[in-house]
Amino acid sequence: MEVIDHFLPDYNFNLLQSALMGDSFRWYYNKEIVGDNDGFNEFQFINFLYRDGKNKSSFFPLLDLCISKLNIKKLHRVKVNLRPNTFFKVKSGWHIDYPDMTTSIFYINTNNGFTKFKNGKKVKSVANRLVTFDSNLRHCGYSCTNEQVRVVVNFNYETT
Repeated sequence: MEVIDHFLPDYNFNLLQSALMGDSFRWYYNKEIVGDNDGFNEFQFINFLYRDGKNKSSFFPLLDLCISKLNIKKLHRVKVNLRPNTFFKVKSGWHIDYPDMTTSIFYINTNNGFTKFKNGKKVKSVANRLVTFDSNLRHCGYSCTNEQVRVVVNFNYETT
């Protein structure tokens, strides 16, 4: 697992953050975060910027620098998640996004939510932070209580 702070130069990050948190970015209601493992009627809003060569969003070019810095050989999915705040921090179900590849989570805003890993490690939601890990490592996300939303970008890809 690798955590990189200040992953993008400020100019590039600010463009991406403004776009994803602006009023022209479309969010789609997702009635569950992980699936059967959710609880408490959890939901989030999502937008697929890329899916297996299909459905490339007009916002996708904002990720060009991210993609080149990640040394991606084959990109499978880029999904943006927006989770509204909750009164108490609420955990999603344990999950993997895809087996046998690499996952990176890029944090768009700073808040008191975080990503927790089954191995006990925890990565706080800090704007412009990236965590990269083997996709077989189970993880879950925690909602935030101190901001209106928690926004992350999930990359699922192969490096070899």
